[in-house]
Amino acid sequence: MSLIQNIVLVLEVTLLFYITFNVAYVFIYSVAGLFYKKTDFSKIAITKYNKFAILIPAYKHDEVILNTVGHSLNQNYPRDKFDVIVIADSLKQLTMGELLVMPINLIEVKFEESTKAKSLNTALAILPENTYDYCLVLDVDNVMENDFLAKINARLQNDEVIVQGHRTAKNLDTPFAILDGLSEEINNHIFRKGHVALGVTSALSGSGQAMKYEIYKALMSEIESAVEDKELEFSMVKEKIKVHFENDALVFDEKVQTAKVFSSQRRRWIASQFFDFHSVLRKGVYNLLRHGNFDFFDKALQRIILPRILLIGLSFFSCVILFIPFTQLGWYFVTLFAICSFSYIIAIPTSFYTMSTVNAALRLPQAFGLMILAMVKSKGGADKFIHTEHSSTIKQNP
Repeated sequence: MSLIQNIVLVLEVTLLFYITFNVAYVFIYSVAGLFYKKTDFSKIAITKYNKFAILIPAYKHDEVILNTVGHSLNQNYPRDKFDVIVIADSLKQLTMGELLVMPINLIEVKFEESTKAKSLNTALAILPENTYDYCLVLDVDNVMENDFLAKINARLQNDEVIVQGHRTAKNLDTPFAILDGLSEEINNHIFRKGHVALGVTSALSGSGQAMKYEIYKALMSEIESAVEDKELEFSMVKEKIKVHFENDALVFDEKVQTAKVFSSQRRRWIASQFFDFHSVLRKGVYNLLRHGNFDFFDKALQRIILPRILLIGLSFFSCVILFIPFTQLGWYFVTLFAICSFSYIIAIPTSFYTMSTVNAALRLPQAFGLMILAMVKSKGGADKFIHTEHSSTIKQNP
């Protein structure tokens, strides 16, 4: 073999091992997700009603904050057992005026460089001590189903530290919103249902999770970056705190509607995905071998797992480009693409089996290109708040 052929073979083998690792990880947890056990709420005896602090950081989101607050106040849960706290950063005076007349706590903040963590830590420092049992964090566009607090409280009857609710799409009105919602549900299946089914800690969604107030406050006090959810995950696995997942407690999240917003949002996600992953991976291996902390090791592995669109795109293009008569490893890449596709298919809820999803799938090449672009521009995405436009609302139940 010539030198060029040897170099090409080495590159192919390296790519093969990396894609194999990604596909194997996704396949194992996707199959495990099929065995997730639903909660039978009828068998849970409610002996206490925990008091929740519902924290809603609002950064330049005048268009949806009032709708979010309205739904948050409309919970089928004892009214004296939860407070809605809006952390207002750069909201318009008109919006502030409307919030002031609502039965909520309003905390106004201002930073040179705004992040969600800074807003949360400011509120946690101001709120009274020994008042709340759990802290529930919502994004500014999130809408809880009316029984969300009741279901989460039921799951906390055994004094669990943290339960992650099921974040799902609020809107599926454009091809990119469908792709975004589809990605969220695949993540729920693999990184939450699949992990919990195998006894591994669930991933956080970034919102919709309820955590013991004092523990959350202590862990957040060490976090300031715009990727607070990723840092919080590592803080918890380091302390061997297990994240539970409740699939039937729904919190609706607005999905991106345009290619521009999709690219902007993914820039932040990718920045958090590969943030200092070399150091994290070393710590993961150390914690597994020295302390038997598999949750930490698994969380470290997630730092080198490709985002779903990039993985399916890379496996597809590798399959197409390398499956030619002159390629020795072509069939392996074809097999990997088939397994990857199967893993995603079984993770998709049946509600997405529609022609709208098929039409949205035609945008996958564009989404793949936008993800590559977001990866190129991801530097600095973890350092500050990247503003995402919101507009979708849900009418309150009568």
